[in-house]
Amino acid sequence: MTKSQYLVTARKYRPQRFGDLVAQVHVAQALINALRLERVAHAYLFTGPRGVGKTTAARILAKAINCTGNQNDEVEPCLKCPSCEDFETQRSLSIFEIDAASNNKVEDIRDLRENVRILPQGGRRKVYIIDEVHMLSNAAFNALLKTLEEPPPHVLFIFATTEPHKVLPTILSRCQRFDFRRIPTNEIVRHLTTICKSEEITADEDSLHLVANKGDGALRDALSVFDQAVALCGSNLNYSTLADALRVVDVDMYFEATRHITEQKTGAILSLAEQIISDGYDIREFLGGLAEHVRNLLITITLGENALVDISKNLRGRYTEAVKGFTETTLLRLLMVIDETQTRLPVSTSPRLAVELALTKMTHLGESVDLSEALEQIRRLEYAGRGSQLTHAPQAPAPLPIQPAPAPTDPQESKPADLPETQQAQRSGEPPASAALKGRPALEQPKKKPENHQPVEPSHASVKVHADLQESWKLVLKTMEQRSDVPAIRTLQNLIVLREHDQCLEIAVRDDMQLAITKNGNLKKALKEAMQSQPELANKRVEFIVKPDVFPSTEVDLDAEFQELKAKIPALKQLDDAFGLRPINNPTP
Repeated sequence: MTKSQYLVTARKYRPQRFGDLVAQVHVAQALINALRLERVAHAYLFTGPRGVGKTTAARILAKAINCTGNQNDEVEPCLKCPSCEDFETQRSLSIFEIDAASNNKVEDIRDLRENVRILPQGGRRKVYIIDEVHMLSNAAFNALLKTLEEPPPHVLFIFATTEPHKVLPTILSRCQRFDFRRIPTNEIVRHLTTICKSEEITADEDSLHLVANKGDGALRDALSVFDQAVALCGSNLNYSTLADALRVVDVDMYFEATRHITEQKTGAILSLAEQIISDGYDIREFLGGLAEHVRNLLITITLGENALVDISKNLRGRYTEAVKGFTETTLLRLLMVIDETQTRLPVSTSPRLAVELALTKMTHLGESVDLSEALEQIRRLEYAGRGSQLTHAPQAPAPLPIQPAPAPTDPQESKPADLPETQQAQRSGEPPASAALKGRPALEQPKKKPENHQPVEPSHASVKVHADLQESWKLVLKTMEQRSDVPAIRTLQNLIVLREHDQCLEIAVRDDMQLAITKNGNLKKALKEAMQSQPELANKRVEFIVKPDVFPSTEVDLDAEFQELKAKIPALKQLDDAFGLRPINNPTP
């Protein structure tokens, strides 16, 4: 093959039939059915990313409509008839390709309107393929609108665009729209493998995946990169040589970076960043590649290596080995750090410093504590302390002893020391708490000794009565449990029946909070209905009395609970080691 006959791969291997379209089966099958059923519309709109086959599909459709060599139900272009050959040699008088970017004026559309009236020469229909149709001006769209609404029967319009939102809605409503998809990496690799066999080029799987990934879902772009790779490496494509030639960060560097992260080697990962910059790679590209690498690790740990469809089998095995040093939470935090850094990079005055700070932060993730997790754990600890206080309400402190009044003496000889401590604090202008804590360290508070309150012993005569009442009370509560609409049932379960007199049932509650709960209207109504089911309690009224002394007092050792929580929650232990946490009993605002 001489130099003058050379064609780039994208043109040489351009699909010529519907079956040759890569990863666009949904479009190809719809167009084949339309041709077979003779239900071809007068206007089509092909949308999608660049390089996925929009214009190619339009050319195939135009050739299939005017092909004269089709046999029976065959709708694919024969590529041998005069119409197909004239189109391939750009001599067709029935198929016209127009670039809207350079023919976007209203005068160009007016010329087109005059030409569509002329019958096709040597073909069945005149086909106008308008590429990048969104580049037309509003005036040009309006000039085309009437022709598009009522076109001559021998005219077909095929529009192609990457930005359909810029096309006027009145144009969109008059077209059949087909959305072309991004081509998966494995489909591009399969197509490249076929081309390598045809061109007698040897290439390993990793190098083909590298070329396909550079295409970013566009087959035309991947074929252009393939031509560049062949020009750089010859007929033998090797991954390491190709990565260096295309200025792509080698995947080994990403594996090395994540290994330094697991080993918490800050100096090593900063040296790696320095090497990448010295080799001429873009630090932003490295950060984006690291994000993709960490994402692959996360996919491997959550879904398995088979979910990595865009990489080679060799790399899948490496990811399976590399993921052993990570947890799902750690990988999520790494991705959050990378995402935050990528957001700041466009406005950063020193992108290199931003990336180095991010890499340093990644190596120290094992020593850090997730703030949201720590706050949630502290919140749970606080709720646990409050819950224990509600369940075991402390008794009110004993009143201060009243000192007997001293004998009258000379006012000048009176001393404040003879007064109680509270009175001294009031006289000096200090609150009692300040006076009580005066002289103590700022972070210390006196520990209260648990007060052992003995429950009131009921008389022997009333023990049986109390037992019967308690049994009836339990049956009432069991009946109430079946009512899901009644709140605070647990509050009633912890109460104590005192006695019954004058058709009144006295029940003890711990404090005013429980007393307020018992005044709930729905609760009182449900309680009354449940008591009717017990003959002993029917037609009796209930009176709730605050009597904390009848409940056994069990003090909660918050220090022991705190130590137990630290053993269960590593993050809480780290916070305690760093800040010296201490549980506070009944904090008040």
